[in-house]
Amino acid sequence: MRRPRLAVRTAVLSTLLLTGSLSAWYFTRPTVVAGEGTPVVVSDSRLPLFQWTPGEERVYRFTWDDLQRVELPMPVPGGAASSGAVEGTLHLEGSLALRALEVRPDGTRVRLSLKSLERHDAVLSGQQLFPDAASVVTQLPESASAWVELDAKGALLAVRFSEAEPAMFRQLAQTLAAELFPTTLRDAAEWDVVESNQTGEVQARFQFDGDSVLTRRRTRYVSLNAAGKERPFQQELRSLTRFERAPDGRMAGVSHDESLDATRTDGAPLMSRRMRLRVTFSARSMAPLLATNEDKPLIRKPEQIVFEGDKETALLRSQADGMTVDEVLRVLTSATRPESIPELDRFVRRAIAALKLEPGRTRELAASFLRPGVNPGLRELTMDVLAGTGHAQAQALMRELLQAPVAREHETSYGLMLQRAGFLEAPEPETARMLTTLREQARAGNDVATRRASEYALGGVVSKLPSGDPNVATYLRPLQDSLRDAKDPQDRMHALRALGNTRQEAVLDQAQPYLRDDSSEVRAAAAESLRGVPQEIATRMLLDSLVQEPERLVQAALLDALDARRLDGADLERLRAWVVSGGMVSGVEATLLNLITHRIDGGGAPVLQMLQALALRPGQQSSTRARIMSLMAQSSAELGG
Repeated sequence: MRRPRLAVRTAVLSTLLLTGSLSAWYFTRPTVVAGEGTPVVVSDSRLPLFQWTPGEERVYRFTWDDLQRVELPMPVPGGAASSGAVEGTLHLEGSLALRALEVRPDGTRVRLSLKSLERHDAVLSGQQLFPDAASVVTQLPESASAWVELDAKGALLAVRFSEAEPAMFRQLAQTLAAELFPTTLRDAAEWDVVESNQTGEVQARFQFDGDSVLTRRRTRYVSLNAAGKERPFQQELRSLTRFERAPDGRMAGVSHDESLDATRTDGAPLMSRRMRLRVTFSARSMAPLLATNEDKPLIRKPEQIVFEGDKETALLRSQADGMTVDEVLRVLTSATRPESIPELDRFVRRAIAALKLEPGRTRELAASFLRPGVNPGLRELTMDVLAGTGHAQAQALMRELLQAPVAREHETSYGLMLQRAGFLEAPEPETARMLTTLREQARAGNDVATRRASEYALGGVVSKLPSGDPNVATYLRPLQDSLRDAKDPQDRMHALRALGNTRQEAVLDQAQPYLRDDSSEVRAAAAESLRGVPQEIATRMLLDSLVQEPERLVQAALLDALDARRLDGADLERLRAWVVSGGMVSGVEATLLNLITHRIDGGGAPVLQMLQALALRPGQQSSTRARIMSLMAQSSAELGG
């Protein structure tokens, strides 16, 4: 049965408001209903941040504007960076109520609810989430409420809900509460702290302005939930929050402005957000607190990310962006060549998502592939889609099509299609066995092109096997044999590259002798093979070779391999000494600049000194010199001047 469309949209909206990973956290506290006479917790210090009286309801006018764009990474054959963007805008305006339910020596419980909504615009990837008044009543009813749990200082501990609250209300209330109340408070004039929120972990500075205003300036996100495990990333952040209190200590209002633009180290966009929140006091009233059996068992910490519904399905639907398997089949059947498909990269991403949503229909792609005389590029495109999809049905069809006679109508294209099997994120044993068989058949038939292509793919398969898998040695052995039996530089070059695809420790001993080979192409291939080897000794081997290497081709390969590795301060110092000594030949400046760009944050003095040395080299192109000067300015600012 299909999931209701609104529920799916709600789940995807959480990728914008609550981008991150699923977690669970529970605490239990007996519910104590405080009476009118319960004493208010009062401190001689600046804390608690706001004073509360049990039974008092304070109404606030609020305006909330939130614009976000998150790049969702998708696996693409070849490892090329690719993503699907999810865009969302939210504009809410109305009234909310905060009513103190309990005031205890160790904290406060406040009930948050929406009193009215005069404006309620929410758009996700061009689709309205509140298309009519009925949807607003269903998703954001006035009867819904959340319990905001504060500690004794007034800092936010958690937000609690019942199962009856709609998913959209839970997500919006949690995000709103996280901005209305700080998560860390100290009895000091100012302090620095790393806060955890739904965007990530962020460095923040708090400062009291007299007794009436607390300001928070977020300075830098240490991690972003949208980035996953990817670090480092670049960012531009401007953020200011003012928590204002009235002379009697009550909350007078909150204003929050934040602008964040984050990119990956290669400059590709990661996420952007523009948020503006204004909350101002409007009215107050008192009412007796009556005993109630109401409970809120769903408990979320400020930084906790909860996806309502099926997160994976929601993300896939967003990535497919309306693409269906029927449309994929139509495009592959009607196109004359890949270049005739509009927005080809976007088509591939959407097609992959569509096939992941309907794996049972994957077999239908065979018809367009098996047509006699079809453009070879379209067959390669089909393999791209299958490799990116990667599930069992996709791999089974890949194996079948790669062994079909029509696949060999164009030998060059066949080698490229065969290599797609090495791009699978989770290759099945049957796929590895097929590649081994094809390699043996090609070797016996002296089919050099097919043998090399199958070895490249087999190396990619080995890199995806878990550590300790006995199949690693089984599939690594034929690649080592090819290097041992290589009769000329071309054979050695291809064998080294295939071995490098495995990213195994064994590559260290295999590649080391060839870093001193007579052939520059072989030396470059040996450098490339060490690019993904996890052992730190590979970095030292690359640096040792670099200081002795006289040829441009090999220097570029060595720098490119180093760029893919972690470089500590000592490594950067060795690199600096090589650059300053004049060991770098003309023509590799761009490769070195790529390495420097990815380490401009935290690279320290060695990075700045390398840039200074580059700036003095004669004969630089104007674009290269402009890039050097820009990086010098960034590095100088990083060092404080």
